[in-house]
Amino acid sequence: MDVKTLWRERANNFWSMAVRYLRYIGNSGFLFSVYVGIILGSYYYGQVLKVLPESFPAAEFLTILAFLIVSRGKIRTFLKTADANFLLPVEGRFKPYLQKSLLYSFVMQAFNVLVLLLVLGPLYFNRISSERAVYFGSLVLILLLTGWNIISKWEELRVPDGTKRKVLPIIRLLSVLFTLYAIFREAWLITAVLIIGMAILYVVVYRPLSQKHTLKWERLIELEANALMLFYRIANMFVDVPEISRKVRKRTWAAPLMKVLSGKSETVYGYMYTRAFIRSNDYFGIYARLTVIGIILMLIMPPGILLWGVSLLLIYMTAIQLTTLWPHFDMKVWVDLYPVSKKERYETFQRLIFRIMISQVILFAVSSFINHLSIVETGIILITGVALVLAFTRVLLFKQLDKRFILT
Repeated sequence: MDVKTLWRERANNFWSMAVRYLRYIGNSGFLFSVYVGIILGSYYYGQVLKVLPESFPAAEFLTILAFLIVSRGKIRTFLKTADANFLLPVEGRFKPYLQKSLLYSFVMQAFNVLVLLLVLGPLYFNRISSERAVYFGSLVLILLLTGWNIISKWEELRVPDGTKRKVLPIIRLLSVLFTLYAIFREAWLITAVLIIGMAILYVVVYRPLSQKHTLKWERLIELEANALMLFYRIANMFVDVPEISRKVRKRTWAAPLMKVLSGKSETVYGYMYTRAFIRSNDYFGIYARLTVIGIILMLIMPPGILLWGVSLLLIYMTAIQLTTLWPHFDMKVWVDLYPVSKKERYETFQRLIFRIMISQVILFAVSSFINHLSIVETGIILITGVALVLAFTRVLLFKQLDKRFILT
């Protein structure tokens, strides 16, 4: 089998698996939440643009958002652990495989950039330039910048540990950031100088790395494993993924939360599930990220139906994703020795999810009050949030778990 066929076969295998999980996600009700968010967002997007103050730093805002996408430069190679041994002898003939990987990575990254700039288009036309030629010219430049970032990062991966490996990413990211800012400020002369400088930088600094250093197979395999695990974690929010590996953190600072979440009368599963929630990145990380996002939105969004909808959407997303905590101990044989019925286990789990969701509702309500100083707004967020928590834990939670695990 030649390396081109090998790459195609591995890419097909990944997408066959990915499509299977994407179908589960599509059937989970998540898409409905996305549709509602798009409809509400589309309406309020235009409203926000009308009331946006003249002093709003549009160029800086667009630069930051574009930088977050362009600078990622995620490279997918579909390499596996055993490749470090079995493909090493054919490294000299492996160039077509790597070229396909880079092209694939660029296409996927370019798609993300196109989606972002499409969404930000109204803001761009409203505050940067009303001319379509300027907009599409900026889009082309940003796509070129995306390609430069990917191939430069690829060359960086060859560098062994040391000062050079730490400095090169800083140079690359600063180059991307300044060029994006020049594009959105319509400083075309500075943009041209920066692009020429980046081309010279690649030829003089990055490109020679391929002659000085060999491929770091372990690093490439680790990056691929991390990218695959990220997809598994996203899919695991909606369906049980056996391939996922979980990272555990001690988090001694969160120990006081044990009694708060597990309750006064600690049960076996109450203690175990609470401990798993606090120490595992898959659960606590999801809760922390969505809660922080929600608090920020509560602190900056104007009052109204969109604010209430965002609050409910984030609470619902958190609840859906935390249902993956239920089978956390299913692969532990010793758990079956506990004289605890499935009904008691479910009730304990139900109480834990209730407490976690209520804590999020309270944080959103407090944040909203700090922003608007309105008892009405805060009361609506609190009442609708508690109603959603009750509906989810008393009705939807059982249905969600019973679809994937037999509870009766």
